Amino acid sequence: MSDFSILGGPPSKRDDESTVENGTARDDRETDADRRLDPPPGDATTALHRARLYSLLALGLERPGGDGGLETCDITALVDAAAAIDGTVEDAATTVSDHLTDTTGLADRWASLFGVEEGHTVSPYELTYLPGPLLTNVRQLADIRGFYDAFGLEVGEEMPYRGDHICYLTEFLGHLCLREAHLRRAGDDEGVAVVVDARRTFVEDHLGRWFWRFAGDVSAHDDGVYAALADLLAALVEDEIATLDLDPEWVPDTLEVTEWNEGIFGETGRGCGGCGADASGLDGLDGDPQRGGVPTTDDLPRGPRPDRPNGS
Repeated sequence: MSDFSILGGPPSKRDDESTVENGTARDDRETDADRRLDPPPGDATTALHRARLYSLLALGLERPGGDGGLETCDITALVDAAAAIDGTVEDAATTVSDHLTDTTGLADRWASLFGVEEGHTVSPYELTYLPGPLLTNVRQLADIRGFYDAFGLEVGEEMPYRGDHICYLTEFLGHLCLREAHLRRAGDDEGVAVVVDARRTFVEDHLGRWFWRFAGDVSAHDDGVYAALADLLAALVEDEIATLDLDPEWVPDTLEVTEWNEGIFGETGRGCGGCGADASGLDGLDGDPQRGGVPTTDDLPRGPRPDRPNGS
C-alpha cells in the first residue's frame, strides 16, 4: 500500500485488529468478502471492449493537443466495441462518431468547458461533486491514489491534473479492464477476481457516485462532441452498475462540498495539480497489463464509505 493511503495499514491487518478489539469483524467487510467469492461476470472479449471505450473517454476528456488525441481514434472499432456491450452504449458511441467528423475548434471548446481559463464551467474533478467537509473529500482523493498505487501506477507532480480528474479515473478503469482481458485469456481466475473486485469498488465508491452529475452539467453547456462523450460515459457506467450489481452512494443534486481552498491545495487552483497528482503511470493502455503485478485483495484500498445523502 502507498504511504499516502488513508487506511494506516493493509486491510487484512486492520481486520485482524478489529476482530481482536471488538470480538468480531465488521459486517460490511463480511459482505464485501462474500461478494468477492462470486464468479466475476464477463469474458475476455467484453473486458477488452470496455477497455477501448474507457480509453476513448480518457482521451476525449483530456485537454486536446499533440499527437494521439481523440481525432486519431478508430471510431468504427469503438462503435463495434460499444455494440458488443449494450444497445444504449452503442447509440452513445455512434453519436460520438458523428461529432468527430469535424474536430475544428475542439481545444477551444474543451477550454471553455473544463479549463482553468474559464474557471471550470464544468468541473472534471470528483472532489467538486462530493458533499461534506473538505477534509473528508481529501481522504477520497487519497483513496483514489491508493488504487493507482495498488496496481503499480504512480502519481507525481509534473502533470497538470489531480488524481481525481475524470480522464484519470476513466483511464484507470480502462487499465483494469485490459488487465482483466489478459488474465481471463491466461486462465488466471484468482487474478480476474481481484481485478474485477477493484473495478467494482472503484466504480461504486468513486466514479459511480457522481458521473451522472458530470454528464448532466456537460450536456447543459454543450451540444457537440463533449455532450456526446458525457452521454457515452453515463451509458457505460450505468451498464457497469447493472452488470456488477452495484449500489453507489449518489452525490446530491446540488453542490454542498466546501469549495476549493488554496491554503490546502496550493495557489495554482483546482485545475493545476495542487495535490501533486500525475498520471505518468497511467499512460499506454496497450502496454504490459501485468506491469506492477496483480495485487491481492488485501492491497486494495478499503476506505470508509461516505454517508448516504439525506433522501436517498
